[in-house]
Amino acid sequence: MNRNRIIFHIDLDAFFASCEERENPQFKGMPIVVGADPKNGKGRGVVSTANYKAREFGIHSAMPISYAWRLCPSAVFLPVNGALYSRVSKSIMSILENTASKYNGEFEQAGIDEAYLQLQNSDDRLSFVYAKKIAMGIKKEIYDEEKITASVGIGPNMLIAKIASDFRKPDGLTIVKPKDVQKFLGPLPIRKLPGIGPKTETELKRLFNSSGSDPDELNIKDLQKISQSILYDEFGQHGISIYESARGIDSRTIGERSETKSISEEHTFANDTSSAQEILPVLFSLVKKVIHTAKLANYQGFKTITLKIRYSDFKTHTKSLSNNYDLENLDQIEKIALQLFWPFIKDLGKNRKIRLIGFKISRFT
Repeated sequence: MNRNRIIFHIDLDAFFASCEERENPQFKGMPIVVGADPKNGKGRGVVSTANYKAREFGIHSAMPISYAWRLCPSAVFLPVNGALYSRVSKSIMSILENTASKYNGEFEQAGIDEAYLQLQNSDDRLSFVYAKKIAMGIKKEIYDEEKITASVGIGPNMLIAKIASDFRKPDGLTIVKPKDVQKFLGPLPIRKLPGIGPKTETELKRLFNSSGSDPDELNIKDLQKISQSILYDEFGQHGISIYESARGIDSRTIGERSETKSISEEHTFANDTSSAQEILPVLFSLVKKVIHTAKLANYQGFKTITLKIRYSDFKTHTKSLSNNYDLENLDQIEKIALQLFWPFIKDLGKNRKIRLIGFKISRFT
């Protein structure tokens, strides 16, 4: 582990919901859910985010909006306001980028609501004590400028910093020094490690239980007892990543992360539809949203367009076309989207209805 690195991970707390609460102070203290229209429990689509009051009812992102409504019908349900979130995010990311520049460090935006900063600790010119002062200044500046709270994690690498930012939410600040990494990680549940979802968790429990132990919840200290060879045999290269993450090992450097592989948007119709007049405006709206997001990420072009269709029987189909596409040529991109959709239009009159439509671009240039 490189002990000369100090990494900050800044995570904006319940970002979409926080923006909405700022814009609508009358909702302060109330559970707020941002996402699809719940339609009194009959709506489709999912939760984009929920504030911490709503999370007390068990509501979380990616949950079906109908289920969220049943958990808390008295919550304030609001539609996604992408323009607002993009504007606030851009302002906050500018603050973070300026901070990195001020301390001759590196900045990397990891999403609309999170970013990393890397500050060097060479010759003891920057200590973890001083890093705490910088973090407190960042949090204050973000709140003063945008009235949004942020949680900050500080550690010797990107992995530890990200886990630390989630440790005390909302409005938290957690510092993990190199000598404290194992002490910090050990008691945490294994789902805190990136790349471990429900299915992987179940498999890891099975591997650990085969040794004779059967804990109710597997923590990272337990995971460290599974050998690298067993993890590799079970999960391949991902098993090596699990082994290293469980020990706090992460050699990634700010600015050297892999590029975004794709950008996509989807829309679930309130009612299954076979009307091209209803579907096409939605498709072109998705195209515009995706292109706008790609431009914000400073891409100039891409190579592949993919259209996704899900029918009322939940059967899902995709069609793709590859070429060299320019983000500035919206007319061309919309024509390709229509071209990909045309075979589905011909099927709509055969007692088939569409439940969901999606648009994706990938292989950026």
